[in-house]
Amino acid sequence: MAQYQSFPGAPGGSLTLDKLKKLLLPDLAGRSFLDVGCNEGFFCGFAKFQGASRSVGVDHSAGFIARARQRFPDCEFHVSGWDELPQGPFDVILLASALHYADDQAALLHRLVEHLSPDGVLVVELGIVTSAKSEWVRVERGIDEREFPTMPKLREVLRDYAWKWMGPSVSQDGDPVARHVLHVSRRRPVAYLLMQPPAFGKTTIAKQLFPPAGMPIVSGDQQIGLVAQGKLAAPESLRRAITDGYSPYRIDQTIQRVFDEGHGEALVRLWSAKVGPRDFALDAYVPAHHHGLVQDTLLQLGYLPVQLQWPRVGPKLLPATSADGQAEAFYLSMADEACAVSPSASGDLTGFVDQVTLLDGVLAIRGWAITAEGRLPERMTVRFAGRTFVVDKFERTLRPDVQKHLGLAHALVGYRLEIDVGDIDGKSLAGGLLVFGEDTRGPALQLAAGVEERWASRA
Repeated sequence: MAQYQSFPGAPGGSLTLDKLKKLLLPDLAGRSFLDVGCNEGFFCGFAKFQGASRSVGVDHSAGFIARARQRFPDCEFHVSGWDELPQGPFDVILLASALHYADDQAALLHRLVEHLSPDGVLVVELGIVTSAKSEWVRVERGIDEREFPTMPKLREVLRDYAWKWMGPSVSQDGDPVARHVLHVSRRRPVAYLLMQPPAFGKTTIAKQLFPPAGMPIVSGDQQIGLVAQGKLAAPESLRRAITDGYSPYRIDQTIQRVFDEGHGEALVRLWSAKVGPRDFALDAYVPAHHHGLVQDTLLQLGYLPVQLQWPRVGPKLLPATSADGQAEAFYLSMADEACAVSPSASGDLTGFVDQVTLLDGVLAIRGWAITAEGRLPERMTVRFAGRTFVVDKFERTLRPDVQKHLGLAHALVGYRLEIDVGDIDGKSLAGGLLVFGEDTRGPALQLAAGVEERWASRA
């Protein structure tokens, strides 16, 4: 039996060390390795040397396997062909200088990929014929004739996989066809992630880019809306997180809350379930500090996440809370001017006292009031414990609830005032509490039911 692989003190017909360098094997530490057509186990020994958790070789020659077991007793060897592969899966499978011996070379490649772990790599060293045609070319060798593929034929055979030409292998005497090295892996479906903040043009970009390629788009906003409406099933904890305070106008806030409360992974799984194991684009705002969670979850689900990022064009938008606050501040800044230009009212005053507190001699009153002219009074008058207090300066507040209820043109009808009443004994409380607008001759503002009951109990 001729020596094929080369070892120190036992040179063979193969430049084995040079070939090892050209294969560009992945890091094998802690991984499982299978060499199909292992000869005397040179590459299995290298895998074990690197720290492989399992190193297995198969060869149809009992003589070569006997030598392999003697050289590398820590490895596992089997006398068999590629029709009876050891139980896998394997992280790395090597098929070196052997593909041309298979009766159905494409079927063998497919079978070896099936024995890979989900992220495994098949390393193939093979001869490739130079031709523009997709074909198997029969080539005469020194001892027989064998078929070798062209590169177009390899592209056809491997079209469903992720693969890369790694470069030429080492040339050996008598080679009729140049040898090359390929790395082949299962192709993961790609998840293209458009997760920029609102108003970055995510939807516009997605619609322009993906439908022409026949790729579905998952709208995160739409999926969340369907869950909130009860039209899409979701885990109960996720459903509650979405529906709590949900507004179709503030879905970004809902997403922020869902991720901050620890339901981000469930939401990503919900989004990806819409399309299943295929390429898709995700159009959904996700806060930047949660992007890693989205990618990790999609990796666990078998996708290859590809995140798209771009700068926003145009003026920067204010956060919703800041914009609301500035709008209210602007509205309130016009309060003094609005009161100054409005005539003093002597007509009917409408309103309520919603809250009253007495703490450390300070009487605080909150509520709303509106004159016949549709504005807050310029001053408020309070009768309390037999005394009268005229309040010219008080806090004006927005009351959108009153605006909506009465159909007002604005919400600036709320007030909050404080009066230093000093020490008040229990008997003084019996004098009651009356709150008026500018004209004390009219009716006092009505105490809300809860306020009236609490006040009566204190009196």
